[in-house]
Order: sequence, then structure tokens, then C-alpha cells
Amino acid sequence: MRSRTLEKLLYKAAILLVIIGAFVKFIHSPDSDFGLYLILAGHVAGVAAILLYMKYENNKESQNKLHSEEANQYENN
Repeated sequence: MRSRTLEKLLYKAAILLVIIGAFVKFIHSPDSDFGLYLILAGHVAGVAAILLYMKYENNKESQNKLHSEEANQYENN
């Protein structure tokens, strides 16, 4: 199986962006929209990580199904 370092990196980046965005928006400069953009970027990174993980799980499931079908064909012969 491949390592999922990209998903883990995206999750960490998403959390960091949301925290920094909240700090910028509510503490540093409430009038600026920069904090909201950082929060939005964090959410987008989180969704991208979720989609990559879903793709990984779908590929793993289809691979397991294929192996199961091959094993059943082998047992039937």
C-alpha cells in the first residue's frame, strides 16, 4: 500500500490555515478579509484531503474485490 503522507500534510495545513485565519480575523485585524480567506483556504485543503482519502479507500476496496473474485474462481476450478 502507498503511504498517505499527502493526505496527512493537507490535514495539517488545513488545521494550521484555519487557526491562523481565525487569529488574523478576530484578534489581529477584524476589518480585514484576509483572515476569512485563510479560513476558506483551510476548508478547501481539508476537503481536498478528504477526497484523496476517499479515492484511496475506493481503490483499495476495488482491489480487494478483484482479489476476492480471483480467489473464488481459483476455488471453483
